[in-house]
Amino acid sequence: MDPLLILFPFLLLPAVLTQFTSQTYPDPRLDPFSCRLALPSQICDPSAIVSDEERTRLVQRVGQLHALTAGIKNTSPSCALMPDRNLEIIVAIIDKIGSVPGVPVDIEKFANNLKRRYQNFQDVGMCDTTVLIVNSRQDRQVFTVAGRDAKISKDTLKSAFERNIGHFKTGRYALGLEGMIEVIVAAYSNAHIVQVPSPEIFRPTEFVPSSPVSAVESQPFRAAGIPNSVQPSKRPFAAINTIQENIDEDDKVWVSILQQAMARCGQNDADLPKHVRAVVEEAMNISLKLISDSRYNKIEEETEQNKEVLGSRQKAWDTATADFIRPLSQKYRHTIQSGATQTCPVSASSLRKRKHF
Repeated sequence: MDPLLILFPFLLLPAVLTQFTSQTYPDPRLDPFSCRLALPSQICDPSAIVSDEERTRLVQRVGQLHALTAGIKNTSPSCALMPDRNLEIIVAIIDKIGSVPGVPVDIEKFANNLKRRYQNFQDVGMCDTTVLIVNSRQDRQVFTVAGRDAKISKDTLKSAFERNIGHFKTGRYALGLEGMIEVIVAAYSNAHIVQVPSPEIFRPTEFVPSSPVSAVESQPFRAAGIPNSVQPSKRPFAAINTIQENIDEDDKVWVSILQQAMARCGQNDADLPKHVRAVVEEAMNISLKLISDSRYNKIEEETEQNKEVLGSRQKAWDTATADFIRPLSQKYRHTIQSGATQTCPVSASSLRKRKHF
């Protein structure tokens, strides 16, 4: 494990002697009452760091997002014999990590040991799609550890935290954790379906905590996160079906991206890297917006609820066509038609360069 360290001002909190070790921290799936919940869930907050309202909302949001990934087949070879194994996110909100007096707190060790315990110390070669987020208030630290087969990169975990850093700075832990979870779910979904994850434009749903937040003081806060092992992406794009050459599995996704870049932006070799980046960033943008879009979520939920029925996905899309796709195409007809000519996307880096000039 190679931790990422991020320092930022954090609010000063009074000392509260509520400490846990990785062996004494409760499991919300087995002991919900110790986690201040009535039913088993994926969230544990034994010291009541967040309000009951915030905790309930976080439980509900994790449940909604898990439902979205429930029907996604994990593409990792080690999960091939476990078709029901899917993304599992567990959140441990803790007041203080127990440690030997005078010895710095090792949140990375705590998180890894807790994750292993939650997984019943399973063999390292088994399918591992568990993501554990530990938020320690008094230690002013957040650490995220992702199982190898979740295929969530170090950069994605880092970005998930950085995008929500303001919420942690102001003590809005529930909102910060919710934002991180949504980015992680988007990354997992994209890693095992069709697109490349990007957390650049994501904004979590707004939720105002029930209690006021005190002023921010100049205190360090550390966030760390890295998956056990980052595997090369092995997910197909739709265009791969048209590829005739014998292409290595690890190369297919990028060959497909190169195809799209050339088809949409021309075959100028000098500009190809720029166009590839633009196609990827466009896919990431759309993907992260969809993961929190209620209308798209409804399509996935209807498909999942009727997954035993032949043609359930097509039926869900037919319903969506009648409910909003056709109406939107009529309502914004001129805007859609005028934008349809802009087939070659522009990368974020190109936009930044333009602003400098």
